[in-house]
Amino acid sequence: MRMNKRHLIGLMAALPLAWLAGCGGGDDSNDATVRLVNASAGYASLDLYVKDTLEISAVDFATGSEYTAVASGDSVENVLTSAGSTTELLNQSRTLGSGKKYTIIAYGWEGALKSVIFTDDEDAAASDKTKVAVFNGAIGAGAVDVYLTGEDESLESVEPIQSGVAESSSGNGYATVTSGTYRLRVTAAGDTDDLRLDVSGVVVNSTDVVNLVLSPGAGGVLVNAVGVVQGGDVTPYLNTKARIRVVPAVADGARVTVTAGATTLASNAVSPSIGRYQLVNAGAFTLSTTVAGTALPNEAITLAAGADMTVLVTGTSPATSIVNPISDDNRLPTTSSRFKVRLVHAAPTLAERPVTMAINSSQVVSNLDFGSASEFETETAVNDARLELSEPLNGIFYSDAQVDFITGSVYTVFVFDYADGPSVVLTTGR
Repeated sequence: MRMNKRHLIGLMAALPLAWLAGCGGGDDSNDATVRLVNASAGYASLDLYVKDTLEISAVDFATGSEYTAVASGDSVENVLTSAGSTTELLNQSRTLGSGKKYTIIAYGWEGALKSVIFTDDEDAAASDKTKVAVFNGAIGAGAVDVYLTGEDESLESVEPIQSGVAESSSGNGYATVTSGTYRLRVTAAGDTDDLRLDVSGVVVNSTDVVNLVLSPGAGGVLVNAVGVVQGGDVTPYLNTKARIRVVPAVADGARVTVTAGATTLASNAVSPSIGRYQLVNAGAFTLSTTVAGTALPNEAITLAAGADMTVLVTGTSPATSIVNPISDDNRLPTTSSRFKVRLVHAAPTLAERPVTMAINSSQVVSNLDFGSASEFETETAVNDARLELSEPLNGIFYSDAQVDFITGSVYTVFVFDYADGPSVVLTTGR
């Protein structure tokens, strides 16, 4: 009788360990070999079923399994589940050739898992050389350039080994580099100032064939990498950085200075304004803030690797200003027809009044207090939408009937004070 996944797990739980140890992962009909690499930031650990049989279990993020023998043939069902679960996350049919060796790469966010399969049959590189390819599994991070350089080389003086690698793409095939130790850097395509990953001490060995598999960081913009050697080791190259920006919005145009440890994030930045994201070392540090020369209480914060944060500084005067570190979820929506939007209330003249936001007369955020940010809401993309902001005393104070909310985008609506009263800045936030 053919076992389904649930029957198989129940049977395995009831069998003696000695019998299970003697099974060896398959029978004599198994004539292809596969392994699983988990490059999905959304799943801490994954299982792989092949033809309803649990073949590979508990592959943690940024690691790979051993190769295991499985049945070959046309339309072989491959199913990915969370470790220990029988709920299908992704079900695909693939052709597995007899005697062939494969690596299955799982990637994508939680709720939108994807996978790609590589046939491990690329010819070895020449002596003292390494073949390197890039697979961009960093969904939402956009196209990227990938560099392997000396430790102190400027990106302006070198060419990427792979350029413009689109999401879910392997780019331009294999590049050949001299074997050795490199600094791995990933940037947005065509923009060396937009650094997404920076890892030193990356070793590539003579004759190896390596795939650098990218995955998105926690905030959706920075990336991680996993080095997958054909037929060999799987090595994580995880981000140690995070991104942070300052949004000063204190009454009367007060200027704001913010430091994170030894890093200056904003220096006499005028209110209101939206600073650019800057890279900082992830982890715990202290935010020190002054407003028009008045020192505010320090804030101890912890920023996860790969995460994004906005530091909102707002108040009706320097002495009464508050600092609010806000986590930024810049991950793109997983459904292509949708967009994400949130509201940030930073208008001192409305400090005593909450703000409500509506799109096409549908309330999206209700009664948001001053100095805070709403959660992101996911909505259906629409052109020429009517965006309205209101407060309890005077009702609607802002209205624009020609706002395009584009599919696959992330928006933040900031409410600021200007000379003629409260108004709105709509940003894409990334």
